[in-house]
Amino acid sequence: MKLFIKDQLPIFILYGLTFIGLFLIYDWLGEMNNKKGYFIFLSLVLLFLFLLYQYFSHKNLYNQLSIKPENLEDAIIPNPYCAMEEAYSELMYSYLRLHHYEMNLLTKRQKEYQVMINNWVHQIKTPVSVISMLTQMNEGDPNFSKVKREVNKINYDLSQILTYLRTEDFSADLKIEKTSLRDVILEVTNDLKDFFISKSVFPNVSVNEKLIVYTDEKWMKILLFQVINNAIKYSDEGERVHITVDMEEETAILKIMNKGMGIEQSDLNRVFDLFFTGENGRRNGESTGMGLYIVKKILDMLNHEYKIESTVNEKTTFSIYFKP
Repeated sequence: MKLFIKDQLPIFILYGLTFIGLFLIYDWLGEMNNKKGYFIFLSLVLLFLFLLYQYFSHKNLYNQLSIKPENLEDAIIPNPYCAMEEAYSELMYSYLRLHHYEMNLLTKRQKEYQVMINNWVHQIKTPVSVISMLTQMNEGDPNFSKVKREVNKINYDLSQILTYLRTEDFSADLKIEKTSLRDVILEVTNDLKDFFISKSVFPNVSVNEKLIVYTDEKWMKILLFQVINNAIKYSDEGERVHITVDMEEETAILKIMNKGMGIEQSDLNRVFDLFFTGENGRRNGESTGMGLYIVKKILDMLNHEYKIESTVNEKTTFSIYFKP
């Protein structure tokens, strides 16, 4: 109604001026006499009928313009009453077709980009694998040991890129089932044994072997690899990464705690942002800002709650909640 009044305001003003002008002219000419009341009544009735017709003939359009649609489909008038409503609906249809075209084009380009990056990563992995084999053949050479560490970094970064691409649409790849949490953790810590050794950090796993949780085993391995890798990276030399499970009623809380530099309180709310490296990342120069972003995406998809707590220069604890 507010939009209708605002739209018809010029007509109100024009009618008012015309009414006053005609009234004064007829009164000056002496044509009014005892007909003033009749003249006013008839004029108001005609104005009312005109506005009534205007309102109901454009009611759908005014209602549509008064709301904020969530999508373009909601902006279309289903049963247009007048020519203006038909023109408006046709315009919305053209916008909708254009939107679908642009979205399809964007999706196509995104898929092409993902395929290109995926192929590039696999092409890079081939020479990296050859270099890795050479380092294994020359394990006694300290120079090759340095090369091996750098190769491991490259492999880790390449794996992050592939994981990031897969998380763009992995809802169809989920398989929630009973999973031995201890087995998953031990497999991940074993995959990271070289990194543990190179950093002089040691795992301390205290998880009941009978503990079973509902999750996706493959994606849980990927996200735990990221979290434990970070715990190793930011631990002080000679310290341990403590991996434990606390029970609160029927909820299992997996806690991964490391002692080291910790995370600034100002960075805690942003550590899950893509490409955010924070103070620690700028300090050691090894952070890509992708790891915890990937972790968050996976945990959100798995519907596991999580929490990160940290005290600078003391410790950091990452908690994951497994509900029954």
